[in-house]
Amino acid sequence: MRFCVDSTILKDGVLSVVKALPIRSSMPVLDGVQLLADESGVLLRCSDLTLQKECRLPATVEEEGECVIKGRIFSDIVRKLPDGNAFFSVDGQTLTIRCSRSVNQLQCMEYDEFPQMTFDGDDTFTIVFDRDKGKKTIEHTAFAVALDDARPALVGVLMETEGKTLSMVATDSYQFAKNAMPIENEAPEKRVVVPGKTVSEIGRMLEEEEGKAELTFSRTHIKADMGATVLISRLIDSDYIDYKRILPKSCKTRVLVDRDVLMESVDRAQLVSREGNNSVLFKIGPENMIVKAESVVGKIEDEITAQVMGDGLNIAFNPKYVMNVLKNVESERVYLECNSPINPCVIRPVDDESSFYLIVPMRIF
Repeated sequence: MRFCVDSTILKDGVLSVVKALPIRSSMPVLDGVQLLADESGVLLRCSDLTLQKECRLPATVEEEGECVIKGRIFSDIVRKLPDGNAFFSVDGQTLTIRCSRSVNQLQCMEYDEFPQMTFDGDDTFTIVFDRDKGKKTIEHTAFAVALDDARPALVGVLMETEGKTLSMVATDSYQFAKNAMPIENEAPEKRVVVPGKTVSEIGRMLEEEEGKAELTFSRTHIKADMGATVLISRLIDSDYIDYKRILPKSCKTRVLVDRDVLMESVDRAQLVSREGNNSVLFKIGPENMIVKAESVVGKIEDEITAQVMGDGLNIAFNPKYVMNVLKNVESERVYLECNSPINPCVIRPVDDESSFYLIVPMRIF
């Protein structure tokens, strides 16, 4: 195998596909990056058998061939290559990379066959959407995905299609995010659960180019084809919670507040709260709201101008969850909708009906 590729293009491709390397694997070959050189260029591929990413790079191929190189060390070396053309050649089990005055040699991994995920084409449908809208919807939703796989479905993002709308839902049982965006084609009414890692990778892929993007779903897989880069992932085979049943349908207290002012106040309050029970108290009065935190190190109390409709209320939150939501709201003002100190609080952007957030309060009384 012999080929020449631009080192900058190579870096971008390698750093993209290694996101699919497994943290740990019982199959040594999956710790590697597969390089395939043919007349159409060079293909890079990584897989953990749940997520697979591949990227095709333009290259001048003198001799076709393939090899698998340890992924971590390969990506580290490629990342530090100087700018210019990188020349690859394989002699026996040794891969040589020459770039400018740098010469690097790596041992190829022994393998019989590199495992590949194939996209199951049965019962498929495709959605087309704007890349920027897709990236923002993912960003504003995926932060709420559970990190603990005790409930398998919650480590994923629920994607719901109906008509010309795609909705995304994520929750870890303490915070909840739901965002919707328009799509360009009519889609069937479907619900699929996509692993959080996959959704994050799709979000990164959407940053690479502008224009339209496509996602194709089958009964068991999702495929994101961005041209040079293709992602295939298994769906989570587990039912998502019936979230519509648990969402509040009304509220006794509604507060209209400036997003930035509230975020700055909560950010200050958490400096003190982390030394105590890690809670921030919202004291909602008839004409304003007080954000308060105290611990052994001190006390912070901010008065915030707010429009309050309904009953006064004292309610406490883990400031991390409040900040998570406010950082992902683009509206200048938000509504806080509460029913009691123990019921979840809804946060809605004033000028965006497609977004809906919910935070579970802390019991400190």
